[in-house]
Amino acid sequence: MPTKLRAAIIGAGSIGGAHIQGYLDTGRFDIVALADLNAEAMAEANELYDIAPVHYLDARQMMEEVRPDVVSVCTWHKGHSPWTIAAAAFKPQAILCEKPMADTVGAAERMLIACERNDVKLAIAHQRRFLPSYTLARNLIAEKAVGDVNLIQSLGGDGLPNFSSHQADMYRYLLSDDECIWVMGNIERKTDQYERATRIEDRAMAVFQFAGGPRAMILSDLVTNHYQGALIYGSDGMINLTTESLQLLNSETGGRWELRVPDGKFFTVEAVGHRFEWIEGAAAQADELADWVEGKIEVHRGQGEHGYKALQMVHAVYESARMHEKVEMPLQTRVNPLDLMVESGHLTPQRPGRYDIRIGRLRNENMTEDTEN
Repeated sequence: MPTKLRAAIIGAGSIGGAHIQGYLDTGRFDIVALADLNAEAMAEANELYDIAPVHYLDARQMMEEVRPDVVSVCTWHKGHSPWTIAAAAFKPQAILCEKPMADTVGAAERMLIACERNDVKLAIAHQRRFLPSYTLARNLIAEKAVGDVNLIQSLGGDGLPNFSSHQADMYRYLLSDDECIWVMGNIERKTDQYERATRIEDRAMAVFQFAGGPRAMILSDLVTNHYQGALIYGSDGMINLTTESLQLLNSETGGRWELRVPDGKFFTVEAVGHRFEWIEGAAAQADELADWVEGKIEVHRGQGEHGYKALQMVHAVYESARMHEKVEMPLQTRVNPLDLMVESGHLTPQRPGRYDIRIGRLRNENMTEDTEN
């Protein structure tokens, strides 16, 4: 029986649990250690996933004593860069960090450098790259099933960095990782809202231009409904993409929508319903991570460079709003442009009173943020 990879998790909250479940569903990992500031959270993870890892309140101590093969960084956004850099110093074979990659482009850049100099493989958990409907849409686009793609339209919410970093990454994945060459957008921020201790806007709208010709447009918190997926308009047809299925309309379908619900490697939509995107995506990205570590593949669909470019696209929307111009890519501003606007007085909240839309996920007396472990 092949030896399983030893995985450790930094951050035992709900996202940490998704990583644990993904590792376990592959049958290729043992969860050997958890690190979190809250012992109760780790105890709950043990019970929920029927595991018995060693618990640590200090993640550096965990890395030093356990020396895992793979580390998941599942803290809040501000913790992604410092904990990825800290984990890389102990030279695991790979790190899987949650998205958005970091809270600034500069911090994400440092993650790439730290992993490169320590010869550590870095992947960012844009797990929807591993959904069969997304891959089918990517293949159909590459095969010109809808002709030349003109526009990809998506609807987001809950702040660009969290929800729409997935959509920025989706655009690139659907277009065979074509490069975004410019971004133009604007935001509204009347309140002082945050998402996992990262400033977010109230509403946003942006256009992304890709080198190969297609454009993508996102409306975030401007309409009442939002979802992961897109409407894809081509010169010879359309694709209506969701996390579970897609509908194709072209001449071969007789001008009618044709539904396709592809099965995953580990689960089917029929068997698990709306949970499919979470559990199939988590398992498939972990399975490919194992292949990457074991040398069976040369690249990982979620490798760090893709997460870095998705983060740049999101922050370029803020930079466009700050500079009142089209932003040429790659983005040169390495701090968060939204922070610059607020802290300079350029974008002062008109309805003061800081609040975090994820505050309900904090434990005990903590009512502000959870950025370290």
